[in-house]
Amino acid sequence: MGYQIINVNIDSITQNKAIGVKFPFDVPGVFTKSYTTLEQAKTNVRSLLLTRKGERYAQPNLGTSLLNLLFQPNISELKDVISSTITDAISYWLPYIDITDLSIITQEDDSTLIHDIKITIQFTVSGIVSNETITIFAGENGVLLVE
Repeated sequence: MGYQIINVNIDSITQNKAIGVKFPFDVPGVFTKSYTTLEQAKTNVRSLLLTRKGERYAQPNLGTSLLNLLFQPNISELKDVISSTITDAISYWLPYIDITDLSIITQEDDSTLIHDIKITIQFTVSGIVSNETITIFAGENGVLLVE
């Protein structure tokens, strides 16, 4: 019995097949779908970073303490703690994510910054050339903005 190999255009197969659900869940009634691996990876990173440890049922270690750290007093060691919190969580829970750049800027670094802290995470998925960026802003009034 022989086999026949047929060349198939991968884009035509996968372009209409959703692989996950996007964050934030802001569309009423129907979730916004993601169609690419990089798009879903960005959602996974955002979800991981914004989930507090102990928040997820049956997964008490899933998440980070990032939300607690963002509103702590701004001391010089805070950047190192935030950096290790992010990199440790991503390397453990999302090992297919490669962080290419992690930037943490406070008002000490940039006095024109309108927020107290700005975290920029640039990453790629293993095997994919494109980069994605997530930026987190935390203000003294307790407002958190994630882009």
